[in-house]
Order: sequence, then structure tokens, then C-alpha cells
Amino acid sequence: MAPGMTRPCRSTRAAGAILTGVLLLILLCGCIAPDQEPGNAADNNPKTTASPALTTTPTTANAAPDTIRVVKFEPTRPCHSCTLLGNYAKETIEVYFPAEYAAGKITYETVNYQDPQNGELVRKYGVSGSELFITVIRNGAEEICSANEMWGYIGNKEAYMTVFKAKLDALLEGEEDA
Repeated sequence: MAPGMTRPCRSTRAAGAILTGVLLLILLCGCIAPDQEPGNAADNNPKTTASPALTTTPTTANAAPDTIRVVKFEPTRPCHSCTLLGNYAKETIEVYFPAEYAAGKITYETVNYQDPQNGELVRKYGVSGSELFITVIRNGAEEICSANEMWGYIGNKEAYMTVFKAKLDALLEGEEDA
């Protein structure tokens, strides 16, 4: 380099590296698993327990369920997509199953998986992040089914509601593989 010339790219490179780092940090902080969230109780982390991922009890095939319980797990500060996952499920129930919802045959609840008070439920479902489950209760026996494939429909509310409605219809009719 000629005498008296400076390197103008050094500060630009440093600023670019910092900006890239900040952007990556923002992207990675969307939906944090419970063990990565500050202030999380250790016993609320399914990775530290010996419980099975899903607790299921065999049910009678082709029997209509007594109750269908839709459970959406989310962190204390859910991202937009996490919120939509639950909102669309609840709206599907309210729009297409109002009588069953009012009668308590289909229920919906949102559970904060980072709240230590929900530790037992978190362990029962084997939750490690924002997740959606459908629990079918027949003759007192529970069958927990993951509905996490609904994440694939977050960008299309109409498709989400159509697919989720079909899932619930099949369960109400007693079909095992909904």
C-alpha cells in the first residue's frame, strides 16, 4: 500500500461482521427451548427427566371419544408463528365444532411450558418447545397424538383449518389414525 493511504475497508468489514452477528442472533432467538430460556426451572425441562416422550394408553378401536383435548404448548414469550399455531387450532374448534366445544366434548388450552407449575404436564407430553397435541379420551383412557404437522400450514390459515377440521372429524368418528 502506498504511503499515506488508509484501509477504508477495515471498519466496513467490522461493521458488516457485527451486523451479521446481530441478525443471526435475532433469527436464532425465535422459539427458544426451555433449557435455553433464562430463569427456567430445571425440573420443567423434559431433557432432565426420565419420563417417556408420550404417555399413551391403548384405546378401543372405532369407538367415539368421550373427550378430545387440544393442548398447545408455548413459551412465556411466543413468536408470531407459535401464536398462530394455537390461534388457528382454537378458531377451527370454535367455527366448526361450536356444540362440541360448548359441551366440553372438545376442549382447547394453551400451556406455558416454561412455567414450573406446568412441569408435570410438560413431562407427560414430552414437550421441548412450542408444540400442538390432541389427547383423545375414551372410557377414561388417554391417547396423546402429536399434531405438529400443523406447523406446515401456518402460512395458509384456510388450509390449516381444513386439515385440522378433518383431523378432528376423524377422531370424533372414532378413527384411530387421524
